[in-house]
Amino acid sequence: MGDHTMIDNNAYTKFSDAELNSRLERPVLVAAISESMAKNNKPFIKFTLKDGFTEINTMMFDMTAATLAENSITAGCVADVVLAVGEYQGAKNFKTVSISLCRNEQITPGDFTKLPPVDRDLMYNEICGLIRGAANDCGGKYTPLSELALKILTNNKTQYMNSSAAIAMHHNLLGGLLYHSYRMVKSADALCGVYTILDRELMLCGTALHDIGKIWEYATTDTGEASFTREGVLYGHLYMGAEYIRSMARQDNYDPERVRMLVHMILAHHGTQEWGTVSCPATAEAFALHYIDNIDAKLYMCEDAYETLPSGGLTEKKPFGLDNRLYKPEYIGGDNNE
Repeated sequence: MGDHTMIDNNAYTKFSDAELNSRLERPVLVAAISESMAKNNKPFIKFTLKDGFTEINTMMFDMTAATLAENSITAGCVADVVLAVGEYQGAKNFKTVSISLCRNEQITPGDFTKLPPVDRDLMYNEICGLIRGAANDCGGKYTPLSELALKILTNNKTQYMNSSAAIAMHHNLLGGLLYHSYRMVKSADALCGVYTILDRELMLCGTALHDIGKIWEYATTDTGEASFTREGVLYGHLYMGAEYIRSMARQDNYDPERVRMLVHMILAHHGTQEWGTVSCPATAEAFALHYIDNIDAKLYMCEDAYETLPSGGLTEKKPFGLDNRLYKPEYIGGDNNE
C-alpha cells in the first residue's frame, strides 16, 4: 500500500496554473455531482473536480444529472472536460463548458487521488515501532499500555491507513488520518526529549490513537472523499475513540490509572469546549497532545495553501481555521531556494 504513480500531469495544466480568460482541457476525476434549479427554473449542475493536486467546484448550466448519467458521467468517474477560466470576486473561477467520459481507458480514478507525501506502510510501521519502543510494564506489574495501542492499530489497520482525517479543514485525503497521526507521534517523541515531565508511552499512544474514532465517524471512499456516518453524527469521534479504548482495555491487565490518563487525553484533545472537547486538558500529556494536534493541523493548512500560491503571494482571504491571510515567502519555490 505504498505510493502510486499518477498520470503524467506535466502533460496537462493544473487547476492552480490555469490562466485567467483561457480554456483548460484535461482529464479529471469527477468527485461529486449535484443538481440545482436556477432562478429561471432551469436546471444546472455543480461539479467537484480533482486534478490530482487540488479540487475545484464548477457549474454547468442547462444540464441535468439524469442526462449526465445517460452519458456515463457519474460521481467517481474520470472525464475529459473543457473549463472556462474566469474570475469572480477576486478569485479564480471555473465553469464547465463540456464534459464527456475519458477517452483514455488507462487513466483511472486512482490517478487523481491525492495521497500523503510519505509512504503509508512506512508511516504505519514507524508509528508501531516507536510505540513498541516506549513500552512500560510498571515494574512487571501490568501489561504495557503500548500493547493496548498496538492491538487497536492491528485490529483496525486498513481503516487507520485509509481514512481521511476530515471532510474539510486539514488532512482531508486518503490516508490523511495516518499522516496526521504519524507527524504527531514523531512530534511527541521529540517533545518528550525536551520536556521530561511527559510520559513517553502515554504521549506516543495518545498521539497515535487520538483520532481513532474517525474511522467510525467518517466513511472514506477509495479516492479520499469523506462523509459523516450515522454514528459520527450521533456520537462524534472523541466519544467513540474513548469508549473503544476503554472496552479494549478490559481485555488485559493494564494499569487502570494509565488507562484513565489515556482516555482523558482522547476526550480532551480538542482543548476547549468551543472546539467541541468533552473535557478540558487536566494533565501535562493532555495539554501537550492538544497543542501538538493544533500545530500539525495549522501547518498542514499552510502547506495546502502554499501548493497553489506563487512565491511572494497572499491568499485571497483568511483560510478557514486560521486567523490571518497566509503569505508564501519569496524564498519558497523561488530562485533563493536553490
